[in-house]
Amino acid sequence: MKYSHYLVPLCLLFSTYCYSQHYQIEDKYRGDPLFRKIDMNKLDKDCTYPENYRQLSESEQEKIDKLCPIRKFNLKFDLKKLYKFIYKEPVIIYNGQNFQLTLSMSENYNIESDGTIYEGDIFLSIVKDNIVKDKIYLANNYINLSDFAAAYQHYFITSEGEINTLYLIEDEEGISPMFWKHYKIDNQKMKFVLQDMLVNVTDGVQYQIIYPNQFNIISNKPVTKINSQELKSCEDEYDKEEYYSCYIDVYNHYNSRLKQKINLLNKNNNTIKKSYLKLQQNMASSCLELPPPISGNRRKTDPYLSKIMFCLIQNYKQEITNIEKQLAH
Repeated sequence: MKYSHYLVPLCLLFSTYCYSQHYQIEDKYRGDPLFRKIDMNKLDKDCTYPENYRQLSESEQEKIDKLCPIRKFNLKFDLKKLYKFIYKEPVIIYNGQNFQLTLSMSENYNIESDGTIYEGDIFLSIVKDNIVKDKIYLANNYINLSDFAAAYQHYFITSEGEINTLYLIEDEEGISPMFWKHYKIDNQKMKFVLQDMLVNVTDGVQYQIIYPNQFNIISNKPVTKINSQELKSCEDEYDKEEYYSCYIDVYNHYNSRLKQKINLLNKNNNTIKKSYLKLQQNMASSCLELPPPISGNRRKTDPYLSKIMFCLIQNYKQEITNIEKQLAH
């Protein structure tokens, strides 16, 4: 037992070692530092056109455009130049003692008459002994969604081995940040380890996921109470492939009820106190085992969020039932 005092520091030491490595990568491969940390609400606000945008003069439109840091001409890093370096074959951007980091591009890209490459998926890979150990989707300078909308994905790689990606959608109303991811390189397991994500679904509402056990709803709107009829209607409509805004109200309803039941249980029990935070994290941990979407395409993120929300709601309902049984004794 005397060795147990050293167990936690030792675990932390090895965990830190797995991630503590310096990655010297040339700026032409590193991406744009803007995407290291983002404020989705601010970007949404700064990058949404005013209603009279089309009626403004060209100079007035340019002033508005400059307020949006994620517009292509405001970014410091040009993906078009990156394509020219990697479209023929993968390029090693970091050559370490045990492995390499490479950038590669999919074969389904297009080339304009002036030689500009677009619509090519860019991937970052961990390679050891010429074998790809792990790979993540990194960027694309143009993804055609419709006649009136397009998507882009940008990235940044830090010298500490952290990778951040942001998926954006541009339409007639402006540019919206939709899906941000943050990875770390585990140089022992040769893996890109997803640390956290932000998913933007509706105006003013984002879902924050911090692995392995945190699920948060970030909203600038007041929490609305849902009546029993609306609750039943929303639960009856549940679809694994669709996302409905009422899921937030259902989630908040059962989350609030769970807190109330735990408080009541703790008042009646002076010896063993139940922790809402620990319980919530345990339930989130099991639900977050679901593989995350690769890109921010709504056809991918909507089913993912729908399944996560359903899993959490079912867990909350079950725990509420368990506590009610304890209170009945």
